[in-house]
Amino acid sequence: NRTVARREGEVWRLYGGDKYFASGAGLADVALVTARPEGAPPGPKGLALFLLPRLDREGRLNYRVRRLKRKSGTRAVPSGEVELEGSEAYLIGRAEEGIYYTLETLTVSRLANAIAAMGIAAKALLETRERVRRRQSFGRFLADHPLVRYDLLDLSVRQAGGLALALAAVEAFDRAWHERPPYGEAYHLARFLSHLAKNRTAEHSAEITRLAMELFGGLGFLEEYAVARWHRESLITPIWEGPSNIQALDLLEAMQKKGAHRPFLAWLEARLKGRGEEAEGALAAARKTLDRLAALEPEAAQFSAKTALRRLADAAAVAGLLEASATAGPRYRELAGLYARRFLLGEDYPPEALGARALYLPEGGA
Repeated sequence: NRTVARREGEVWRLYGGDKYFASGAGLADVALVTARPEGAPPGPKGLALFLLPRLDREGRLNYRVRRLKRKSGTRAVPSGEVELEGSEAYLIGRAEEGIYYTLETLTVSRLANAIAAMGIAAKALLETRERVRRRQSFGRFLADHPLVRYDLLDLSVRQAGGLALALAAVEAFDRAWHERPPYGEAYHLARFLSHLAKNRTAEHSAEITRLAMELFGGLGFLEEYAVARWHRESLITPIWEGPSNIQALDLLEAMQKKGAHRPFLAWLEARLKGRGEEAEGALAAARKTLDRLAALEPEAAQFSAKTALRRLADAAAVAGLLEASATAGPRYRELAGLYARRFLLGEDYPPEALGARALYLPEGGA
């Protein structure tokens, strides 16, 4: 954000830019870059958003890639340190609204992160289901061992809940993306859900891929098997687009400055009220969490915000699963009940779930 933008003829040029973690560096045709136009005020509201092409008008590389990062995962996406010194750029919209464009872009990225996290988890779960169907131990297929079934159920509940949460957040943003500042309740709800989805899907993805490696045994730790890569890929999803501490702080800001918890609670009530014991329990947990958070002093609220973020996300996941059950079938209602018991009501999966094979090992590997 120290990058300075200067208007020079038909284009803007960016100076003093040192972007330390630029995704797609040297590969992406265009990038979104924040910079402060000369004379703009300090602070976030002085930032404008620019489109930065990879090549300038003469066909030369428009910036210098100082070096590429060596990373644990996402190696197919180059991440590099980029220096901007006279780089050509094009202003997006109005300079004074740049911070709003930037935050909206970040919301889109967080939704993409949530979908990616659950896509990685789905791939790991698919491979694990095929593995336990074929691998035998002690004269039985892995899928026939009760403890393996428990793990498969946990994987399935997490993956279904996380995906339902991510899709609910995307749907809310789809309804509100056209709004302009000052935003209305629909936009604040979409932003609120984006924090929940970004954070919780990343946690589920990391745990799903970790447990998938474990179910593969020692082979899961080998690079020649895909599950090792899926776990490495999943570990960036809690970090990209703002780690959990940032999501928790942004959630607090959305509550305190925009009252975003009110449309969120209305959204929850419309999906959970009168939908059974587990749904009512999820709704009660969300209400209690919001009431407690609102009653705390600022420092104490920050201290508790990450736990609140997770519990509110879990309530939203139950709502998403119940909504999915209307069109995708009763399996999702059962998964909603199990998710609520496991993550909101503090109960374990019931023993009778051992025989509910269709919940965790559906035919066809889906």
